[in-house]
Amino acid sequence: MLKKNLRPWMLAIGVIPLALTLTGCFGIPGLPNNPNGSDGGSDGGTDEVDEELVEDMVEGSGSDVDFESGSLPADFPVDDVPLVEGEIGHSMSISNGAAWTVTIFTADEATANSAAGLLEQAGFSNESGIFWETAEYMVVIVATAEDDDGRWYVHYQVQVQQ
Repeated sequence: MLKKNLRPWMLAIGVIPLALTLTGCFGIPGLPNNPNGSDGGSDGGTDEVDEELVEDMVEGSGSDVDFESGSLPADFPVDDVPLVEGEIGHSMSISNGAAWTVTIFTADEATANSAAGLLEQAGFSNESGIFWETAEYMVVIVATAEDDDGRWYVHYQVQVQQ
């Protein structure tokens, strides 16, 4: 059962990736992979637009947000939370490392489906059937196929246990 104080974080780190996915579907000008508008130009400004959009979305939450596109946040616990191999999409750190969200694009279904096994090999348990946890971290993973190019993606939501 989720601790009561974890619910707002799980909601926050779940809603932001959904919003990013939907913005790609509805063609907001200036965002990458936008079939109906510009891709933000070749001046490197697209990532800045993405980061500003996400940070503006959560500005009222009182959280400090570090949004990245194509890389992990600097404070992501790479030594403690194993990730599948692939291309890093959007990621963010919330409240200076209290929670993270990471999306990784993989080449095939087998790689995407290996996420749970990697966590279990690292000592995470899945007694709830919903999330994996250690004494330090709680992790929710979702793996699914992406529509447009056939790649699979694995979305991680990671939170420090309190």
